[in-house]
Amino acid sequence: MPSARVALSLALLAACNSTPDPAADESSSDPGETTSDPSPTSTPAPTSGDDTTTAATTDVATTDSTTADGEPALTYWRDTKAILDAKCATCHRANDIAPFALTTYDESSQFAPVLAAAIEAGTMPPWHPDDACNTYKHDRSLSDDDREKLLAWIDLGAPEGDPGDAPPLPPDDGGDPVDFDLELGIPEPFTPTVLPDDYRCFLLDWPAEANSYATAFTIQPGARSIVHHVIAFIIPPDELPAFEALDDADPGPGYPCYGGPGGEASPRARWLGSWVPGSSSNGALPAGTGIRVDPGSKIALQMHYHPLGDDTSDQSMLRVRTEPTVERPAYLLPLANPGWMTDQPEMTIPAGSPDTIHEFTIGLSLILQYLYGGDVPGFGEPLLVHAAGVHMHTHGQRASLNVIGQGGSPGDCLIDVRDYDFNWQGTYELNEPVLVNTADQIRLECHFDNSAGDTPMKWGEGTGDEMCLGMLYVSAPGE
Repeated sequence: MPSARVALSLALLAACNSTPDPAADESSSDPGETTSDPSPTSTPAPTSGDDTTTAATTDVATTDSTTADGEPALTYWRDTKAILDAKCATCHRANDIAPFALTTYDESSQFAPVLAAAIEAGTMPPWHPDDACNTYKHDRSLSDDDREKLLAWIDLGAPEGDPGDAPPLPPDDGGDPVDFDLELGIPEPFTPTVLPDDYRCFLLDWPAEANSYATAFTIQPGARSIVHHVIAFIIPPDELPAFEALDDADPGPGYPCYGGPGGEASPRARWLGSWVPGSSSNGALPAGTGIRVDPGSKIALQMHYHPLGDDTSDQSMLRVRTEPTVERPAYLLPLANPGWMTDQPEMTIPAGSPDTIHEFTIGLSLILQYLYGGDVPGFGEPLLVHAAGVHMHTHGQRASLNVIGQGGSPGDCLIDVRDYDFNWQGTYELNEPVLVNTADQIRLECHFDNSAGDTPMKWGEGTGDEMCLGMLYVSAPGE
């Protein structure tokens, strides 16, 4: 991978999928990926998502404040609880990452004014991909009807109504439960202290003694209230000494890391998966696919904590389902210009510039060759793209990944995040995989705003640096 982040800094799983997810996921948050932040920035008004969990529809635009029987036209139990449960309460619940819960009437009515402002601004629920580009599974956005219904209910004073009208629990769209066969935990409790964000990596032994494929991935957080997101990187045996040196140099459990699993020590670290609070997926990767992990590898588990300023400690656990073989070996491919990392060419963002654009185009086979060598399944063949994500730092404004066909003709749009927020990143699983032929290329484009800066910015691992990174989960199409 071209750099530590390229191992996948991306999937800072976005979600309340904080993902993510997870999260990421995504990673992913993830990244979710994927994947949940107290103060996300403004996004465009959410577009239509999955409505299946909402209560019976009401024509809000033409509804008076009361019904013919004198009852409120909209009530919590009959009209809005189902929306809040499905779209908000996956993060806004007790002892989770959100700052307050929305699981009861008292909670929802108390915070109704806050909800109205966030819904009108489009900041909640967090959902950043533009549906004009593509459509994705586990969509957290509000439909127009749900959005107007919530706002109208708040305008009415958030009436409770009859608890007998309570809706059924929302269906779980994450799929069937997964039987995980590996559990890898942080070896001892860790108390994060760096405010407001503490990034910490822990090296975990991969116990399998033969080649195996990860076909599902999730995190069991030890302290949900402080775990913002998690990314797991595969560190192959020949890369271990550099990471073990980082771990040995820090006296506490693990070692500090930002974005990737260890700065320049990870030129080809590979991403295993990501998790974010509120992830709706059961953790299973697309059917028939899996990511290979070689024996003797370790997992660098990158934790992003939001410390509470007290002695809350965490001992999260990674859970993986493995299989000895899969129909279609899959890869999480980072996509970036390697020259940006060596200033040849520079990825400079001038001081005072409100919209600096950097872009890069490459074929997927070249990425496979760089990361894995040419002798891998899928090399030189068409590939299916199952999920996509983008990653920048705090000055990123917009990023996209597009397929460019033969002769430069426009192809499929994979992801377009028009109002990027570093706190809400992730990888997003496409509703339908996209076939990328061997002659096609992928175009990455990133926009940055350094209008308030008095110094230029370049590619780097720190919070004061920037990145332009894409991530694709791909597999060979199979028979």
